[in-house]
Amino acid sequence: MRARDNPFAVHRVLGIRYRLSGTTWEELLARLEALRFRAALVGPHGHGKTTLLEDLGARLAGRGCRVRTATLHEGDRRLDAVQRRTLLDDLTPSDILLLDGAEQLGRLSWFEVRTRTRAAGGLVITSHWPGLLPTLHECRTTPELLAEIVGELSAQGMETRELFDRHGGNVREALRELYDTWTTGSAARTGSPSPADR
Repeated sequence: MRARDNPFAVHRVLGIRYRLSGTTWEELLARLEALRFRAALVGPHGHGKTTLLEDLGARLAGRGCRVRTATLHEGDRRLDAVQRRTLLDDLTPSDILLLDGAEQLGRLSWFEVRTRTRAAGGLVITSHWPGLLPTLHECRTTPELLAEIVGELSAQGMETRELFDRHGGNVREALRELYDTWTTGSAARTGSPSPADR
């Protein structure tokens, strides 16, 4: 199977956007304003924090904010030169800063970010745990959410509860496994038809 024909190919998965549960976008944005635009999206790996941050950034940009974004990866204890320029230079009240993976920063680096971004209009981060900033939204997945996403991507009915449990609710890793399964033609392993059976 060609990679682009895999129903769980990256370009298709990226088309799935965050689905708010228990709140609306209007309520979320009102809460963010009440928190003076300094807040955290909190949750484990693969539970949608990055996607929600992207969607939030798009909505803030649509309201006229100048959105600046930086992403930290595992082991990044401080901002690199480009990230520092993006987040810390020439800040104005119209700037909203989005920092994905803030929990990676060391204590001194996080203190610097908090201190030097005060001139900005806001700072929204993602973190695996609460406490760095007030929690705006807690990102959590469910077996039903995974089943819904899988159904949209593959148009196939399949049992996904075991897959959800195996990955501890990490939807990103569950979808990655399905990509690999479809690629090798052994999709029956997850209770779904193989490409040859479709």
